[in-house]
Amino acid sequence: MLKYPLLSMLLQTAVLASQADTLQTNLTLQAALRYGAENNPKVQSAFHQWKGAEENIAVQKALPDPMLTYGYYFESVETKVGPQNQQFKLAQTIPGFGKISAKKAIAAAAAASMMEGYHQEKLNLDLMITQAYAELYYLKRSIDITGDSISLMQELEQVARTRYRSGSPMAPLLQAQVELGRLEDRLASLNDLREPRVARLNAALNRPVNAPLPWPADLPYSVVEVDETRLLSELNRTSHELAALVHNVEQGSHRVQLARRERLPDFTLGVQYIQTGDSSTPVTDSGKDPIIGTIGINLPLWPGKNRARVAAADYQKTAAQLTLENREQTLDADIQQTLYKLRDADRQINLYKDSLIPKAEQSLEVNRKAFEAGQMEFINLIDAERMLLEFELSHERALANHLKYRAELSMLTGKNYLSDGSNKK
Repeated sequence: MLKYPLLSMLLQTAVLASQADTLQTNLTLQAALRYGAENNPKVQSAFHQWKGAEENIAVQKALPDPMLTYGYYFESVETKVGPQNQQFKLAQTIPGFGKISAKKAIAAAAAASMMEGYHQEKLNLDLMITQAYAELYYLKRSIDITGDSISLMQELEQVARTRYRSGSPMAPLLQAQVELGRLEDRLASLNDLREPRVARLNAALNRPVNAPLPWPADLPYSVVEVDETRLLSELNRTSHELAALVHNVEQGSHRVQLARRERLPDFTLGVQYIQTGDSSTPVTDSGKDPIIGTIGINLPLWPGKNRARVAAADYQKTAAQLTLENREQTLDADIQQTLYKLRDADRQINLYKDSLIPKAEQSLEVNRKAFEAGQMEFINLIDAERMLLEFELSHERALANHLKYRAELSMLTGKNYLSDGSNKK
């Protein structure tokens, strides 16, 4: 029997090793999300809490365990038919009307809430992984773009050096060297930032912070078209967070019902057997063992206790309702804010890609030709280069933000906005 759990463990280990190899050779967002969902301990904890709560339903809907009692007479009780030496009693408590169904409903609502909590925890993890992935990708693009700017500035510095040797002023050469030093310092800082960025992503994936990771393979981009009115109206159906809170309210309602039914008595049915020895004198029924049927009832007589129990359940239910109402309001506001940030990122992506970057490239080329013809100051050429660098970085920043906002919208609404987009920006 041991070989099957062992085989399962070996297969799971092999799968995890394969996933880790995939991350180290081809780091994509979807691969990272899959790895995180299968290895993050917080998500796994939420899963096991949910499954444990589901098993508890069967516990709550069952009758209490029967009670078997044994009694031994240290001194035999002499009776007409013989001495009584020991007794056995079996009793079963039957809860009052509706108590078992209320306990089952409470357990079912708790399990449903934990199920939604598990799905919400996965979305929270997706957001964390996506944010770390996007920042690592943005760092890669920042390094690439800054490296390109350094190569360009090295070419311009060489032009300035050649012109200086031909008798032109030294100022352009110094300006080029200062700008080159500034870019090289920025590149060094960016390269130094890679280790913390990798550590952040590894932490979200539940890997050692110093585990190797390649640069992200790509950054998926998808245009998000949302009907805001419809999205908000469907939240009660799509949001796992709201669904969990709704089940908490249901759980509170069933607790109130149970508290009220606790005022009803429970019944205990039993059978008792007394072992009796033979009588020392010849009598009818000598040594006959009596069997006794019993019935018991608890008496919930204390009104203060009963009222307090119902009041406590009412307060808990009201608290759950207010928590739900508050989150419904704040969730609407959070979604509207995220949609604004998503639209703004989209606007910036298109602005930089379609307008500002092409114009900055054109401006740099015009300034370069003018400088080589002696019609432009070198500082104007540096300004054009800086503008292009900042626009390209801003474009990449908007792309990274767009991906993060899509993950944020998925987390808030319960809908998937993280599919691999075919559109590339």
